[in-house]
Amino acid sequence: MSVIPFKSRKELTCEQNLKAFIDRAKFELTLYEDQGGFKSVNWKTAKNLGMQFTEYESSAGKGDGKPFEQPFLDFSRAYVREQQSIKEIAPSHMMRALKATYCGLKEVHGIADILLLDEPTITKARESVEARLTPQARYGTGGHMKKLFKWLKENRICLRHTPWKKSPWPRQKDRSEGTSKDDRDWQEERLLESHELAALADAFTKAKTPYEVYWSSCAVLLMFAPSRAGELYFLTTNCLFETTAIETFQNSDTGEVEDKETEVLNLRWKAAKGGGVIPKPVHPKLEHTVREAVKRLTKLGSSAREAAAWAIEHPNKFFRHSECITSLNLGENEPLSYAELCAAMGLTLSNRFSSDTMDVQEMALALSSPKWFLNLIKDKTQITYSDLAEYSAKKYSKQYPSWPNIEEVGALVSTALCLVRDNEFHKDFLAKEYSWVTPSVNEFNTALGSSDSRTEVKDSIFEQLNIRNEDESPITISTHQIRTWLSTMAERGEMDSLDLAMFAGRTRIQDNKAYDLRTPEEREATARAVLNIPKASVLGLPKDNGLRAIEAVKVGVPITYEMLGNKNRVGAAQPTGWGVCEHDWTMAPCTKAGDCVACKDHACIKGLPKSLERLRNLEVAQTKEFEISADACHRGEYGAEAWLKFNGRRLAITRTVIKMYEDGNIPEGTVIRIPKELDPTETQIALIENGLKVDINVQDSVSQSVIDRTQNELLALFGGEV
Repeated sequence: MSVIPFKSRKELTCEQNLKAFIDRAKFELTLYEDQGGFKSVNWKTAKNLGMQFTEYESSAGKGDGKPFEQPFLDFSRAYVREQQSIKEIAPSHMMRALKATYCGLKEVHGIADILLLDEPTITKARESVEARLTPQARYGTGGHMKKLFKWLKENRICLRHTPWKKSPWPRQKDRSEGTSKDDRDWQEERLLESHELAALADAFTKAKTPYEVYWSSCAVLLMFAPSRAGELYFLTTNCLFETTAIETFQNSDTGEVEDKETEVLNLRWKAAKGGGVIPKPVHPKLEHTVREAVKRLTKLGSSAREAAAWAIEHPNKFFRHSECITSLNLGENEPLSYAELCAAMGLTLSNRFSSDTMDVQEMALALSSPKWFLNLIKDKTQITYSDLAEYSAKKYSKQYPSWPNIEEVGALVSTALCLVRDNEFHKDFLAKEYSWVTPSVNEFNTALGSSDSRTEVKDSIFEQLNIRNEDESPITISTHQIRTWLSTMAERGEMDSLDLAMFAGRTRIQDNKAYDLRTPEEREATARAVLNIPKASVLGLPKDNGLRAIEAVKVGVPITYEMLGNKNRVGAAQPTGWGVCEHDWTMAPCTKAGDCVACKDHACIKGLPKSLERLRNLEVAQTKEFEISADACHRGEYGAEAWLKFNGRRLAITRTVIKMYEDGNIPEGTVIRIPKELDPTETQIALIENGLKVDINVQDSVSQSVIDRTQNELLALFGGEV
């Protein structure tokens, strides 16, 4: 359910707007009401992240913070309820911002009233953040303090302060870019080693128990492309699909470079943090493994998906699973006995109580009066399947804010690939047949051995399968390390920065650097490759022949005119997708209307990433246009002949450039420009039409090759060889 943000009224005072805001949140919004609402000082998100409306603890982790005093307590609960109702997020930064503001109010005014917020209060709040939080935590907290102060001003709840324009604490430099000894050690330890990667593969091969099968399969889906572990839970059972791609290969018989169609396996992937839904291609060597991982997860979660589907289709009926002992025709509102209750809910039957009793109080004693059961029987004299249906639907749907859909992708929860039953991997208890849950990322990290003080290393799949390091120490891997390793390998393989960001589901190219754990020596070698001047090519080109431009693109820096051989011109060329534009925009605007490849001011560079693929796509489009104009010409339509010549010239030039790209005798880095002879100016065309001679001197072998090849292509086109 969407929530409309609170809007203040200008004619009301700050006190009146504050009261209206709190009343709206208290009586109209319902989020966290099942956790006590405004009667509680502790709430939890759907992902079990806590929110304590308490002042600072005496020391971190001690848990002795006293509850906020009124009226700040009600304001903070109202603010959190509204913000989380609009979109539930990890609450840590928001709660720190509220704690800091509370501390400032108490220090300056002695009263915790948000109406008293002013500059001295903000100064004290800032000091409390600097005294208690690490530099990394300050950045996120400062961002939410900025948001809070702006919100208070815009909603006319407090007008005595000046909102921050930006957080006073800058974002900390990523450790992946650090050069200190500690940072270097961290980088080396963070990057996975070959034996750790082999351990993941071994775990997938040896997995037998549901715990081992589930988490090793999840690891496989993280290994084929850099992804966040939380994104796995957006996948559905139909996430696999195939697309057709064009693969270039050299014909062993003719020696010619040819194209062939090939099927590429993809996963329909939803990237978090605004990355959108993207197809993630699977490398052919990993295709079988990825298919097997999806197959295992589909099979393992079938029972959970069945229970979820039942709850969606029959919200008021309990899922009658195989362990239920009642007859199938027992009504939803007929009372259940103690034995029938235990069978339905997967509980242990106590021998000290009668299994036939239907007294809810006696059942509570038999179950040791758990809180959930006491809430269930409140104001009731009997328990029915209808009551159990309401309880189970409420308990297991709250993990999904947009129930019955997965919020991020809009698909039904019952189609989620990584769904399992509650207690699916428990060592002592059986899985609850009527349940469905999505394990957390923390549980994933525990399964990979990256545990905290609350878990044990023996819970990892590596320990259970007896896979250890060479020195017999436990293997510990985090899901984030897998993502970092894949990103680093992509950087080493000189993957295009934009492609890498899209492949990893990042919305900013700049974020790539946080996952780049190449050594300083590797980065230096890449930078030097841009500065090195290659040797002269076989075509007699100048030394600045385009290789530097290719390296510049790979490391994400502009292509300068000097890299293209023009040492007397300062500036950077404009990328076009097929190459770069060298047109002097200070002299005249572009007159080509996007017809770049056939322009004399355009330079194609053999080996430029993705340029050949784009040229081929352009060829397909231009071929279609040429065929249309040829048909029109055959029908005798007016002006069609001019279009036929125009489209033929463009297509011939494009095919010439493609063939020069594919020619093994022309080296990488060759700059291919269209000679003026193939792209005369309007003045030159006018002179030619009036019978005047126009001399155009071709000064290099590449230009002459372009002319010769284009003429041949043009003759072939007008000879009918489209």
